Amino acid sequence: MRFIRSVIDVFGYSPFKALKNHAELCGKAVGLLLKQFEAYKRHDYKEVERLKEMIDELEDNGDLIKQEIRTNVTKSLILPVDRHDLLEFVITQDEILNNCNMIGSMLTYREISIDDEEIWCCFEVLLSKVMEAVNNYEEMMGYIQDVVYSSFNKKQIEKTVSYVPEIRELEKECKSIQVTLNKRLFNSDNLNLLDVLLLTQISTKIGDMIGYIIRAAERFRAMLLGR
Repeated sequence: MRFIRSVIDVFGYSPFKALKNHAELCGKAVGLLLKQFEAYKRHDYKEVERLKEMIDELEDNGDLIKQEIRTNVTKSLILPVDRHDLLEFVITQDEILNNCNMIGSMLTYREISIDDEEIWCCFEVLLSKVMEAVNNYEEMMGYIQDVVYSSFNKKQIEKTVSYVPEIRELEKECKSIQVTLNKRLFNSDNLNLLDVLLLTQISTKIGDMIGYIIRAAERFRAMLLGR
């Protein structure tokens, strides 16, 4: 513990707090996306635009944190983990924000009235699963400094990476929901082709987002276990 702390004190920069802060932005962005979908459902398109701008701001802040880490994590910096693994992890985690930002923008492309309540129900369940996954992910990342300051204690690492199987299970559930949702979209009599195309693309992007959540979680686990 003293060794890790002394290294951080001497070299003056630790990327781990920044990684935790970046993960928190991911959770906030997904939370805003849920609110944006609620506004879209009730045809409050001004609120949809306002929430889109808030997600944009979070994504910009995430880029600043990513750039801060990439600037400071140089080859001369002594780290308790592999530098390449850490930088690859940052890129993967940032894709969570990027996909959330893209979905938020897609909701502003076209105003759609959906009478089929099952379609909305599928979207709501899908997003709730993504929210649960990102909450688990954020909670896992909350332990990152505990892991570092424990000098990568085995029990602390095991406690931290125990979230990965839970997130993986949520990803599987999301894939199942997506199949149901897409079947419903393609067999809807009340949506035109452009509506179906946009909504299926949004469904795909939501799937991509949870895919990046599990990828980031697995990269984080590999980074801790592979040091």
